[in-house]
Amino acid sequence: MRRIFKTAAAILTGCTMTLSCDKYDIAGFVMSTSDDVNKRFAASMEYNGKQGYQTISHDSDEYELYVFSDSHLKKEAGPNLKAFTAEYVKACGNAPAALFLGDVVDGRDGWDQFVEATGPIRQYGHLFTTAGNHDLYFGQWPEYARRFGTSTYWFEIVCPTARDLYISLDSGSGTLGTDQRAWVENILKEKASQYRHVTVFTHTHFFKVDARQGHTSNYSMEETYDLLDLFSRYGVDMVLTGHKHYREQQSFKGIEYVTLDCLSDDEKQAGYTVCKIGNSIGIQNFKMLQ
Repeated sequence: MRRIFKTAAAILTGCTMTLSCDKYDIAGFVMSTSDDVNKRFAASMEYNGKQGYQTISHDSDEYELYVFSDSHLKKEAGPNLKAFTAEYVKACGNAPAALFLGDVVDGRDGWDQFVEATGPIRQYGHLFTTAGNHDLYFGQWPEYARRFGTSTYWFEIVCPTARDLYISLDSGSGTLGTDQRAWVENILKEKASQYRHVTVFTHTHFFKVDARQGHTSNYSMEETYDLLDLFSRYGVDMVLTGHKHYREQQSFKGIEYVTLDCLSDDEKQAGYTVCKIGNSIGIQNFKMLQ
């Protein structure tokens, strides 16, 4: 056992010496170097207490929801993010909101570029975000919070004869933590039965069918089982995640679990998802044309 620890320490030391600390948050690959998830949750609750939770009115019982993830900006907002924003603007009359599932940046740059590039979404509709693991590297939670305020919250879309609940969870550290876990169960217990559809969106995916992203920010097996059971017990309809950079969709206990493509310009198969919400939910994937 001692030999294993020495070997692991040597590998980590070698990686640290080889890789530039300006480019890679080596410690962050193993554990979050930002405030821990319970502290981020407390900050989000403080923000929510001041700002409240949003209600969006829509004039039809059917609408579209544009969803994208993992922009991984460096210093500029490239063609994929700009193209997604343009597609949303074209559809915004029937698309009241867009969801971003985390990983704004790929290093320390790109925050303001993301805000600027997605400005038309907020001008013509609503943009809701949650934090990804890359948004926490280099202690960058304050950068996220300064621009977006909260990563744990809910909002609702109210239609003429129906309303739908959306819950954002912070899984950037690969766990919800104790406080956020208690909060989401309480929200589901109090609210879920009042809504036509309940959707959870977060960064870290729940199902692993290969080794992608196996080294960073994944739930423990026990937490995965617990959350899958929680969502099933309270009638969640859909769970939207990113992180993996590869689209997958599974049905489990009546819930659709959708992992999105990456929107990064470095990704050859970049894409986004449009959810068509009505009495049922339709899910359609779109590839970016580069």
